[in-house]
Amino acid sequence: MGYQDIQPQALEEILGLSGITVIDQRDDASRQSGELPGALAPSDALMTRLIRQRRQNLPVLVYCYHGNQSRDLCLFLVQLGLTQVYNLVGGWDAWTKWKTA
Repeated sequence: MGYQDIQPQALEEILGLSGITVIDQRDDASRQSGELPGALAPSDALMTRLIRQRRQNLPVLVYCYHGNQSRDLCLFLVQLGLTQVYNLVGGWDAWTKWKTA
């Protein structure tokens, strides 16, 4: 696999990692209704930056609606040489349910 799945209850710890990049794979309308602090949409420029910084071993958290599409991006990032890649299990949906429980 190469990346780590994290549960919603571990999200605050991961977001506290120094230098973390947070990638939100949801569409623009969904991001406008709420997103994690500092979240960025995936783009060519962002991928280029991550590739250039890969030797710095900075953490990357990826999430989507339900945690499925984000797995594919996590695998891609690992194949590019990133080693601290995290996938939010259940995605935004799981996090908002856990947060309001």
